[in-house]
Amino acid sequence: MLGRVLCLHALWVLASCHDVARADRSSGSDNAPQRSDDAADDEFSALQQTARRTDASVGAAALGRVTVGKTGTFELDGQEVVLLGGNYVVKAAPYFPPLDVVRRDAKAMAEGARAMAYSPSASANGSPRKVLPVVRLGALFEAAMPERGGATEEDLATEIDQDWATKLEDVVAAFAAEGVYVFLDIHQDAFSTTNGGEGLPWWMAAHMQETATEGESYIVSPEHPMKLFVTEATTWLLQELGVPVPSVQTVADENGPDHEDPWRTFSVGSNDGNPQLMNLGNPSIRLNNNDHAWSQGTLLFTMQVQNIAYRFYNSYLDASDRKHLFDPYVAFVLHLCRVWERHPNVVAVELFNEPPAGGLPNLFGKAVNTRHDLFGFYGEVLRVLGGATPAVRAPIAIEDLFGTLPDANPLLTAVLIDSLPAAAASQLRKWASQGQLVLSFHFYPGFATTVDFPRMVQLAKTEAAKLGDGVPIWLSEYFDGTAQHVADNLASAVELGCNAATFWQYADINYTNEQGWFKYDPEIAAKGGPFDSLTNKINAAAWPAYEETVRNGTFWGGEITGGSGAQMDVLKLVPSRSTLSSRSALKAAAAAAAAA
Repeated sequence: MLGRVLCLHALWVLASCHDVARADRSSGSDNAPQRSDDAADDEFSALQQTARRTDASVGAAALGRVTVGKTGTFELDGQEVVLLGGNYVVKAAPYFPPLDVVRRDAKAMAEGARAMAYSPSASANGSPRKVLPVVRLGALFEAAMPERGGATEEDLATEIDQDWATKLEDVVAAFAAEGVYVFLDIHQDAFSTTNGGEGLPWWMAAHMQETATEGESYIVSPEHPMKLFVTEATTWLLQELGVPVPSVQTVADENGPDHEDPWRTFSVGSNDGNPQLMNLGNPSIRLNNNDHAWSQGTLLFTMQVQNIAYRFYNSYLDASDRKHLFDPYVAFVLHLCRVWERHPNVVAVELFNEPPAGGLPNLFGKAVNTRHDLFGFYGEVLRVLGGATPAVRAPIAIEDLFGTLPDANPLLTAVLIDSLPAAAASQLRKWASQGQLVLSFHFYPGFATTVDFPRMVQLAKTEAAKLGDGVPIWLSEYFDGTAQHVADNLASAVELGCNAATFWQYADINYTNEQGWFKYDPEIAAKGGPFDSLTNKINAAAWPAYEETVRNGTFWGGEITGGSGAQMDVLKLVPSRSTLSSRSALKAAAAAAAAA
């Protein structure tokens, strides 16, 4: 899924800079302007109030707290444990399944963990390790702050939507009742609904557009059509290598209402639908955020995503952007950290899913520094959280660019500035020393991820050691087409050295009757759903009825940005180590025979 995206990014860089010297930045340097600690701390005192919820109740099950051990393990009551499970991410409203569905799923996961044949190899001191079931639960920023709030510009609010907050706590408690642990995942793909993704509230992208100074595009609208940064050189190179060239698609029905103005419906300022739902209700957007287009990297190649990424990662450096972008985000993170405090089954809070590169096509002015910018952003988040009262005790999980790792892709490694800002590196070491840092990574093999699974895990160990002492590694996403292969890979991940692993993704397909967290009215389902995955086109027979459900709020979830292909009942299939070894040997023999 992500491998194709990385492939295209790497090829663009190769085509653009093969005869240009690599920009150099000395290790540990940080020449960007910095705000004073006192000013940021004063601003943050108000944000703390919005992130507290005083009426929460702890889940029914009194589970022990899983902590980060001094040697980079997860521990329960002083004993090393491993966490195995799946992602549980609903990418659109209502953002969580009904509680009875959650309870049913949690019970199945717990039973699966007890029934699995797998017993992890012993810990470093020879003691046995227990498997605990876990989910990577999607906590979407757009759901927590659906409106920018505040009556005036000076009165910008950063309040958490209480209905969403209540649902989150109820879902976490439902997992706790069955003994299932939770990673809270601030999930996003391609940043915002306003350009086809999900994650950041739509009003953040709107703010960026309202304050654009050079005519740059942050949203998709009639005035800012979806546009790729792909150059002629990129196109030629991709064609020469036989790699599909991404392209923006629009509806082709000349009699349809969107043909001449494909980016109008649900766009910011159009008064034709809620911009929070543009990723679902605009048919041209759906042509570019469906699973096929997502695998091609279409959205990540847009100017909108590139511009948002660069500006968001640097938002803490500008007073206005800090107020409108950075501060609300940190208030959301702090809210999730307080959820950790109230629920002992919450393991950690993950800051950002698959952070995209930003700044292209400005390669040497912006793009090569995108990793430096991302970690500068992380460092400031950690610094501000470190000043909260009461102190934040939740572990924080971070991902590198795209969710991959340095050296997993030689081309990306060659062109990205890999030194971290000194202040960020210091914060990471500090949080690691406190047992509050986790390295999250994804494994999607392909051209861009040129290393195999064992090498990827080794790279994760190396990167974790660079971040600080005692940082666990968590394989937070990978995909396989069958439940048994998914289960095999859970065991393989642990035996290779992962402390936790969660597959992409778990969905209750008995509830949705679809291959992911999305449902349709019977009339729409009978006509095949709104999008035809065989032809990669809008299903004209079902679309009008589907769009009406988006407009009136009766839709459920969204088949967008890689949201299908879900599995159930995986944990009970995790094999014993002996069976796993036999299967691995058979796979190796088959691969050798195929090569011969």
